[in-house]
Amino acid sequence: MIPERRIDTTPHFDHALTHFLKAHPDLREKTLVLIDRLAIDPFDPRNKTHRLSGPLKSLWGAHISFQYRLIFAISDDAILLINTGSHDEVY
Repeated sequence: MIPERRIDTTPHFDHALTHFLKAHPDLREKTLVLIDRLAIDPFDPRNKTHRLSGPLKSLWGAHISFQYRLIFAISDDAILLINTGSHDEVY
């Protein structure tokens, strides 16, 4: 069994998450569940994890909802949360 990855955040992510949750309190639970699932298995099909392209090609995206995304990097022992918001805001 693969151990759960540590969740790390950037200062930008912390600010973006605070703003996002204030603007979308209805998505708070879905967002926190997604973060927990990323720690357990970043490629869980419910996350809709996908590799990004272009300047963000070293990063991954996951769906909070149809419109909102969470951007992150993966290492062997950690998930680094980088940004969250609408598709247009984060890409």
